[in-house]
Amino acid sequence: MQKITKLLFPIIAIIMGIIAIVSGVHKMVTKDLYDSTVTATVVDVQEEWDHTGEDSELVYHVYIDYEVDGVKYEHVESPESDSTMQVGDKIELLYQSKDPSKISGKNITGNSVIMIVIGAVVAIGGIIAEIRALIRK
Repeated sequence: MQKITKLLFPIIAIIMGIIAIVSGVHKMVTKDLYDSTVTATVVDVQEEWDHTGEDSELVYHVYIDYEVDGVKYEHVESPESDSTMQVGDKIELLYQSKDPSKISGKNITGNSVIMIVIGAVVAIGGIIAEIRALIRK
């Protein structure tokens, strides 16, 4: 059982790393689709404890309302959130003019690069761990 676990966790890390890389590249490729800006209003902030890692952390889910061409989008989860956001705050977001329901934070490129780098580090770490586990086997 322990041998299987030592082989399985690196494979999961590799898969998660690849998913992060693909997601970052996809966001980078589609960033030009987010061609318009909108000011959204924070309407709800929910706190939730995330117990998935070794340490628990408080995660904030921020919900916004915004309007594009007379169409209201209500209680939509914001692509950006942090502990300083409060109900009533205004935030600038990008949206796709062809589909205003698709929104993104203002720093698409920076966030995409971070996802790619983190994904690469996790995937490489998983590959190294897998190789070490196979050598020890």
